[in-house]
Amino acid sequence: MSHEENGEHLRKRGHVVVVDKAAAVEIPLDKIFWPDSTDITEQQIKDMALSLMTTGQIHAIVVDAADAQGKHLGVAGRLRYEGMKYRWRNDPQGKTIRCWIRRFKSGVDGQIEIKTWQLVENKHRREVPAMQQARQYRALYDLMRQKHGEQATLNTLATQIEELTGNKESAKTIQHYLELTKLQPRTQEILTGEKLSLRAGLEFARVTDPKKQVKAAEDVQKRPDMYQNVQSIKYHVESFIEEERRDRQKHRLEKRAEQLRKEGKTVILELPYSDMSDKEREKYEIFYGEVPEECKTGAGCPKLGVQLSGNFQQKPICADKKCHENMQRKQGQKHAQIQRESKKKLEEELAKVYSMPLDVRHWRIALFSLVDTWKLSEMLGKGRGGKDNALWNAVSALSLEECQGLLLKKAVEDAVSSSAWGKEGFKEWVVKEFGLTRSLFLKEEEE
Repeated sequence: MSHEENGEHLRKRGHVVVVDKAAAVEIPLDKIFWPDSTDITEQQIKDMALSLMTTGQIHAIVVDAADAQGKHLGVAGRLRYEGMKYRWRNDPQGKTIRCWIRRFKSGVDGQIEIKTWQLVENKHRREVPAMQQARQYRALYDLMRQKHGEQATLNTLATQIEELTGNKESAKTIQHYLELTKLQPRTQEILTGEKLSLRAGLEFARVTDPKKQVKAAEDVQKRPDMYQNVQSIKYHVESFIEEERRDRQKHRLEKRAEQLRKEGKTVILELPYSDMSDKEREKYEIFYGEVPEECKTGAGCPKLGVQLSGNFQQKPICADKKCHENMQRKQGQKHAQIQRESKKKLEEELAKVYSMPLDVRHWRIALFSLVDTWKLSEMLGKGRGGKDNALWNAVSALSLEECQGLLLKKAVEDAVSSSAWGKEGFKEWVVKEFGLTRSLFLKEEEE
């Protein structure tokens, strides 16, 4: 919307507008100032400068009447102003820009009027960043609260916006925009620079920790290919929210632990390993384990402590490092003794098997241990992949001679089909011993 259309729109809404095209004048660039910082990017300024060089200044900017120092407050057309400055950056002396001068009211009324002009202009621009719109809503709302006090509610602002711009915004939507102005300055900068939507900004608002919020926004800025829509940003933000939840849980546990320590108890926190400090890990590893039974009986050990878990359950622990080390040593000795006894028992049982005279049982065991299940199924005519129980029943029905025959057959097949025979000359010996055809079985070597 041009400023002529902007002024006409405000006239239709009952506002007094004293700007007309004939009143446009050339004002030196250095006589115009803008009190607020801008979120206009350098590329946008360069593009505008190129447009001004090519087509000239089509629309004038709007400024307030000159102050006592002869300077004008810029109201609307900031991008055109910055573009003109950039165009003449190497020769700024005496350069001007065409302006419409409008005498705005003084005080809060004047500021509301100025913000209204800026809001109307941006409402009819394309792709206005959500963060820029949020700042305008915040400025206008703060001014209305300053003028009308508690009576200036969000509904009042919504009505005012609809009256001024013709666009209807709900109080809830306005509230969402105002939430963006509470984000960290760095987060707001990223929202503006990346032209992220209102919904994307509200996702970042869910992260209450300032550092984590900025980190979440910077991650999105670094990987625009990964975070292309609000849903992907939401999933990303969830990880930071979960981290905040763990931090709050840890804080509650530490507060409870401090209460128990004031009662004279030694307390170790049981936290996810990744959430522990090096000191906490060291303590946890030292006192991890069971409490000696003698410490649990009678009046109990005076050095008995508690391990406080995430659900505030208190598990008794041995809080005496020396006692705990002795307990660990005893447990280690007990475990080693059990291992020795088990090994000795195993050796005794194996000796029984080794001392038996060879019979069909040994050959059946050999079949199962030396022949894989698939091959054994095939050798017994059961088809490939037979069930182990069926195979065992089939092997159990074999005689000693049948078992030996199957093992010998397997050995010969391996000998004549293997491409990697362990001993040098073995393959030639097998060919000679069994009268095999040299041209067939020694083909690889002959080549």
